[in-house]
Amino acid sequence: MNLDEIKSLLEKLPESDKQKMAEEWGRRAQPLITAENSPESDEAPVLNALAFPLLTQILTTELKRQDITYEEMAIQIGVSLSTFKRLIANPSSAKAINLHTLLKELGIKVWLEK
Repeated sequence: MNLDEIKSLLEKLPESDKQKMAEEWGRRAQPLITAENSPESDEAPVLNALAFPLLTQILTTELKRQDITYEEMAIQIGVSLSTFKRLIANPSSAKAINLHTLLKELGIKVWLEK
């Protein structure tokens, strides 16, 4: 089974099952977000492809960790507050450029593939 097939199966799951699965992965596997150095580090995490379903949680956690408000980040990345809130609530439906800009601004290393 390749990554696209796994992704397709995951997308079909109800949200509650996705959350349970993510929690289980968190307990059993390496973290979906890994820092380049120790967990106590101030460096930003590296986003893994399997972390995409958890992106909302990752983004909100990173904003809190860096003590940045939604309003401040919306201004920093050049979008309206309502657009920023939609981006946080549902990153998979956001424009790729806005999501990439946000991740870059937070210091999260990412690359995009088609």
